[in-house]
Amino acid sequence: MDTTGQPRDLARDSVYQKLRSDVLSCELRPGQLLRERDLVGRFDVSKSPIRDALLKLEGQGLIEVLPRKGYRVRRIDVSDVRDMYGLRQILERECIVLMIESATPSVLEGLEAFRAAPPSPDLTTWIDYNRAFHSYIALNCGNARLAQITQEMIEQFDRFTYVSVTSSDDMSLDLFVREHGEIIDAIRAGNKRLAVAHARDHIQSSRKRVLDSLQNASIVDTNPAPR
Repeated sequence: MDTTGQPRDLARDSVYQKLRSDVLSCELRPGQLLRERDLVGRFDVSKSPIRDALLKLEGQGLIEVLPRKGYRVRRIDVSDVRDMYGLRQILERECIVLMIESATPSVLEGLEAFRAAPPSPDLTTWIDYNRAFHSYIALNCGNARLAQITQEMIEQFDRFTYVSVTSSDDMSLDLFVREHGEIIDAIRAGNKRLAVAHARDHIQSSRKRVLDSLQNASIVDTNPAPR
């Protein structure tokens, strides 16, 4: 048991999930310092689950250790962003093809829930909607391993979506909805080539918006350490 009486495994998982969510949503900003004693007070747990969570996040490239100083939310590495978009292109392409090949009519009908964005969404609601759409395709591709890997990748893009939406003066969220609709139409029509092409264009346009937004942002790591 930890100091709150929770089982240790439950406490570790709870701390990890919350910290990861805060990093991905930019509640904890890139470059923000984190100290164990502050997190112990916040979560009312011992240092052990805090350290476990931070080290796990370090392994995912979201947190970095500062010797004798504590921890810091890793700034966004532009070269890593490019690599992640390339990998996402491969993963989502395969998910779409497998979904078209294996999805039941009821699963395909479920795509209609993403035809429109939530009415008057705040930023958090919007990011949740965007993530849920891409995750739905991954989780219904019929390959559990691929689904897990792709969903974990998609979740890491929350930070990039946050940056691109908050940094742009002229980007309409309607564009995302329209592009989602084109992907949905092609999947429901069973047109693999067109569905993959729309997804590719959607990811590429997202990539351009994000990289443009990061060009002069203070949250970018201009001299990342080798991994």
